[in-house]
This record gives sequence, structure tokens and C-alpha cells, in this order.
Amino acid sequence: MNTSDKGGANDRPVTYTASAESLQKHLVPDWFRDAKFGIFIHWGPYSIPAFAPHHAQIGDVSGAGAAQTFADVPYSEWYLNTMKFEDGATAAFHRETYGEDYSYDRFGEAFNASLESWDPVAWAKLFKRSGARYVVLVTKHHDGFLLWPSDTPNPHKTNWGTKRDVVGELAAAARAEGLKFGVYYSGGIDWTFKDARINSFADVMAMPGAAEEYIDYANAHYNELIERYEPDYLWNDIGYPSQQASFDILAKYYNTVPDGLTNDRWMAPDGEFSANAFEKPEGMTGIMPPKPPVWDARTPEYGMFDRILPFQWETTRGLGHSFAFNRTESDSDYLSPGEIATMLASASCFNGNVLLNVGPRWDAQIDPAQAARLEATGEWLSTVGPAVQDTRPIALPQTSIDGISIGATRTADALYIHIFGKPGTERLEVQLPADVGTVETLRLIGGQAADWSCDQNTLSVEVGTWADGAVQIVELGLSQPEPDA
Repeated sequence: MNTSDKGGANDRPVTYTASAESLQKHLVPDWFRDAKFGIFIHWGPYSIPAFAPHHAQIGDVSGAGAAQTFADVPYSEWYLNTMKFEDGATAAFHRETYGEDYSYDRFGEAFNASLESWDPVAWAKLFKRSGARYVVLVTKHHDGFLLWPSDTPNPHKTNWGTKRDVVGELAAAARAEGLKFGVYYSGGIDWTFKDARINSFADVMAMPGAAEEYIDYANAHYNELIERYEPDYLWNDIGYPSQQASFDILAKYYNTVPDGLTNDRWMAPDGEFSANAFEKPEGMTGIMPPKPPVWDARTPEYGMFDRILPFQWETTRGLGHSFAFNRTESDSDYLSPGEIATMLASASCFNGNVLLNVGPRWDAQIDPAQAARLEATGEWLSTVGPAVQDTRPIALPQTSIDGISIGATRTADALYIHIFGKPGTERLEVQLPADVGTVETLRLIGGQAADWSCDQNTLSVEVGTWADGAVQIVELGLSQPEPDA
């Protein structure tokens, strides 16, 4: 996003050229702004060992302790990198479980074998029941393993990809359920082209490029993914080795899928860094990637915003502390249904989406504890969905009630006040925006209001029964004021 507000559909035919000026005219599609909730999938050879040191969160990736952070990173999809720290927990696990000389490449063979029991239709039906509106599949992570039979195979590893068309089969299954389908591609890291151990953020940004003959390889994959699958979302990770190549790809993509979008992880070593490229907006938690010249949605990692910002964002995180399945995590490490509900409600109030990751196991099955979270989220959205999805954020004159944070969403004929907890008082008073219209009805979703009134945009509610949940939502039915003559 490169203007003050990038919302709105691309309802006029536009031909994009491979320049920042042209690409910055692309708008975030309404389907994405309506969706609020998507499913991310990290699944590959790293899902066979499924190991990372057990930590609650990722540490500092840029300070003095960065090397230790990368040695102990809680992301099991980084297994190939963490096993290179000889004194680290991953290397010890690998030696004890598989042996000193067991190659990571053998996990690719095991992953292909596991696909015999994979059922993409069952996955898609679960995602549909969760209430998610879109699915983003990791098609190539940092280990370079491809989840589709590419016409451009890896030049450094034979058979380094799936025999089944995982991308195509999941795309078809998801779209059959009415879900949008997106593809993730690790554009900035590929350890089959550049296998030096990553110890710091500077190492992350030292991408393979022309010297490694990587740019043409990655370009060919993106062109193939766009032409073959026409993804609704193009989700690049880390960065891209050439800024102009990224512009070429995005121009092709926008012209092929005008109602698609891309994220903000396209920063290139040869690109221009704006003055605010590394800006971390006030009120944000988690990790924010540097801002490239062209993007549609910002993607904080394990982070959230607590206020409305003039751009679309999408927080991304695992159900636990890892994206891919991690055998060291237990049920207690996963987000509770209430925590997921709070994330979704908060994101909807502050102009964001939640891309919640599922990490399938080594047997091509989704872990029952993770599936249970998705089922519970779907049950919650079946009740409160109209307050979250297909809404737009609206700023309230106040940000809390009785010390509990609040936010709001609205549609053409309703305003929803989201209370992120249960206030200690049974009487609520909320200042409403001056131009909200006339409040005709009031309902406490899942609970009961004993009485209410609205006088001069001050809403007063006597609560009879709170809803049984982490988020309290007050639904106001509105009639619009008569337009001026």
C-alpha cells in the first residue's frame, strides 16, 4: 500500500506496467477486506522430523544475541538451518533420532511417501467449517522443496519436490468449498542455492542472486504459479533478490488476477529503502518486515495493532510457537479458542485480518488439537460472524470501558461494539461517533441486556447477562439520518 488508504475493489480495467508508479495504483480487493480470517499452511520435509527447541516466542533477530536466537528459533520449518548449530538442541535431536550422517534430503523422500494418505478435500472442508474465507499454502519454503511438479526443477537436488500436485489439488479442493486460494513462496531464502548458516538478520537479507543463477529460477516459478493456478493471493517471504524482477512478477500477476493481492515482503538488496521502511507503528507488537516500494497488505508476524491504521494489514502466526508442526509443543502451547476469537475481533476493529497457521504432521494429518481450535473458531463465527466478517472498522471516541479495551465495526445498518473482556461493572456507557445514525435496536450477542438508552450519542446499557466468551459484542441496529435536501 502506498497511498493514505488502499481500500476498495479494482473495479476499473487497468493494465499494469512493471514500475512502482504503476503497481502502486493497485487496490486491496474487497474480498480480502471482508474475509478477516485465512488459513496458512506450513507443510514440507521439515514436517517429518517436526522438531524445534521449545520456546514461547522468537527472540531478538538483529541484536547481539541474534546467533543464539537462530540456534534456538522455535520455528520447526527452520530445521535445516538450526541443525547446523552443532551444540544446539536441533543438532542433538537429529543425531539421537536419525544419526550423524542422516541427510536432510531423505526427509523429502519420506514426505513424498506420506502424500499417499493425504486428503485435500478433508482439509478444505475443515477450513470451511472454521469460518475462514481463504487459504495460503507454502509452495516452497527456505529448504527449496517444491510442492508442485514444476517445469523448472531444482538444479542442485534431483527429485527435490512432490510427485503429486499438492498446490493444484489443494487449490481445487479449497475453491470447491468457496474459499479463495493463495500461494506462499520463499523468494529471499533458498538453502539449495546458498546454504551458509544464518546467524543474523544481515544473513537473512544476503539473498542468493544472479551469481547463484537464482533470479531466473525464482522468476520461472512465480510465472508458473501465476499461469497454472491463478492464485488469489501472492504471498512472498523474506524479500526478493531483484527489485525490477519483483516488479515484473507483480505486473504479470495483477494483469492476470486483477482481484488478487500481494503482501509486503518483497524488499530487494538492490532496491530503494524509503525513510520509513523499518518503521514500527505505535501500538504494534511482534515482528514487522521492512516496507518495499510495492505492497497491498502489511504482514506483522506474531503481532497485532491496537488502533485503526490507514492501510490493510494481516497478522500471521502459528497456533503455537512454530508455524510447521513441532513435536515439542503440547495442547497447552496452542492458542485457546478465546484467544483466537479475541484476535479475530480485534483485527476486524482495527483494519486487519488474521492468517492463522496450521502445521500438518508427518503423516499428512492435521493434529486433532489444532483441528479442534479450527472447529471451535467456526462455531464462534457462526454466532458472531456478522460482527466480524463483511464489516469495516469505525473509530470510537473512547478506547476502553472500565479498563477493558474496546473497538468497533460496522455495516450499512449495524454498529458492533467489541469489548475484549468482561468489565467489572454491569452498566456500560459508550460514546458513539456523531454521524453514526439513530440507534433503533440493541442486542448483547450471546448475553442479555436488561435495559438500554441512547441520548445524544451516549449509549447506556444495563447488562443482565454477559456472554460466555472472551469477547463481548454489543450489536446496534441503525437507521441512517435523512440526507440533507
